[in-house]
Amino acid sequence: MEFTKINVNPKQWKHEGDCVIRAITSATGKTWEEVYKDLTTIGLKKCRMPNSQKVYEAYLEELEFVKCKMPRKKNGLRYTIEDWIIERPNFTGVITVANHMTYVEKGVLIDTWNCSGKSINNYWVK
Repeated sequence: MEFTKINVNPKQWKHEGDCVIRAITSATGKTWEEVYKDLTTIGLKKCRMPNSQKVYEAYLEELEFVKCKMPRKKNGLRYTIEDWIIERPNFTGVITVANHMTYVEKGVLIDTWNCSGKSINNYWVK
């Protein structure tokens, strides 16, 4: 599985806690600033932080992404991102793992760090 280290945050902060913004920016082609503003607007309406699950799920739905539940292997075990991509080399989507959101494009993990060993929670596809 391929990993490409990219930080779409215009200030290139290392640990800014902006993974939701970065993943959605990569998935949509919008700017980091646009996604941040959009999430903040939704968060304000919901009285929640921009990176909270209720906010980013509403935003992804608004952007016509479809939420898919946590995938399981035939033996009931959870998939890691790497396992998932190995079986689906052309997969493109936004993936959540514990305390993190990332983006995969055509089987390539795009993020500031390689989280391919983490177990997938849910994922969103167009």
